[in-house]
Amino acid sequence: MRIAMTAGPTGGHIMPAISIADAIVKKAPDTAILFVGTDKGLEKSIAEANGLEFIPIRAAGIKDKDKGQIFSALYLNIKAFCKAIKILRGFSPDWVIGTGGYVTGMVILAARLIGARCAIQEQNTLPGLTNRILGKISHKIFLAFPDTKNAFPIKRTIITGNPIRENILNLDVNWQDRDSILIMGGSLGASSINIAAVEAIKICKKKGMKFGVIHLSGKMDFIWVKKAYADAGIQSKVYDFIDDMASIYKRACLVVCRAGGITLSELTSAKLPAIIVPYPYSADNHQMKNASYVASHGGGWVIEDSELSPGMLACEIEKRLINKEGLKKASMCMGGLFLGNAASRIAEEILGV
Repeated sequence: MRIAMTAGPTGGHIMPAISIADAIVKKAPDTAILFVGTDKGLEKSIAEANGLEFIPIRAAGIKDKDKGQIFSALYLNIKAFCKAIKILRGFSPDWVIGTGGYVTGMVILAARLIGARCAIQEQNTLPGLTNRILGKISHKIFLAFPDTKNAFPIKRTIITGNPIRENILNLDVNWQDRDSILIMGGSLGASSINIAAVEAIKICKKKGMKFGVIHLSGKMDFIWVKKAYADAGIQSKVYDFIDDMASIYKRACLVVCRAGGITLSELTSAKLPAIIVPYPYSADNHQMKNASYVASHGGGWVIEDSELSPGMLACEIEKRLINKEGLKKASMCMGGLFLGNAASRIAEEILGV
C-alpha cells in the first residue's frame, strides 16, 4: 500500500501524522509513506527524523485575511494545488491522510481529483475551517472528541481519540513518584503562562509549599525563566524543548498548560490533572471548548487567559496540592477520558484490518 500524509505547520498537527504513519508501518511494514507539508514549519525535520520521505509545498491560510492578503493567498494556494497534483500523481497513493493545517486542504483536494481515497483526523472538539470543508469530500473522518456540532457526516465519522506517541500511550504511572508541578509554557502564545507561573511558584514557595518544578518555557522565554528561578533561589528544571515527554509526565502530579487537543490527549494517558489556560486566539475558540470538555469530566480546572494572574494561579496550585485525595480523583477522571488511543485504530481502518 502507498499512503501520503499531510499536515502542518505546528507540532499539534504534525505529531498525529507521525503517530499514524508509525502505526501503519508497524501493521504493514511494506507500506510506502510520503509526507507532504509546508516549507516553513517543523514538518521536514520531524518527518525526516522519523525516516519518512518529505516533499514541501507552499500554501497559505485564508481565514481572517484582508482583501489584498486573500488574493495573494489564493494565488499561492492555486500553485500549491497544482504542485500537489503533480506530487500525488508521481507517488500514486492509495490513501491520503490529513491531520490539519491549511496545507492539507490543497493536498486532500488534489487527492480527490486523482482518485485517491482521503481521510482527515481532527484533534479538537471544534474542527477548524480546513477540516470542516474537507469533511464534505473525505471518505473517512477520525475524531478525538464527540461531534456535538454535527460538523461532519455521521456515516463517515469514527470517534477514535487522538494519535499520540506510543511511549506516552503505554505510560506506566506510579502516583508515589509524582512530586513535581509541570508548567507547559512552550506552546503557541503561551508567554502569559510563563509570566504568571514563575511568579505563582515564588508565592507558593514563600508559603513553604514543597514540590519540584519542571518548566517547559519554549525557546523565546527560556533564558529569562531560568534566570528568574535562579534569582529567587528556587530549584527547578527549565527546558526550551523536551523530546521525551513520557519521562516528564511520570514525575508530575499537576500540570499548568494550554488546551490543544494533542496535549490534553497525552495528559489523559498520563492520568495527569491540569490547570488549563486556553489560548484565547485559537480558531473559533476551540481551546476553550477542549478545556471545558475535560473540566466537565473532572480532569482539570479552567482559568481564562484574560483572568490569569500570579495570585490566582498560586491560589489554584495551592488548592489542588493541599487536597491530595481530590488530586488523585482528578487523575482518575483524566485517565478515564482516554483521548489518545487513536493511531492503532486509524491504521486498522486505513489498512482494512
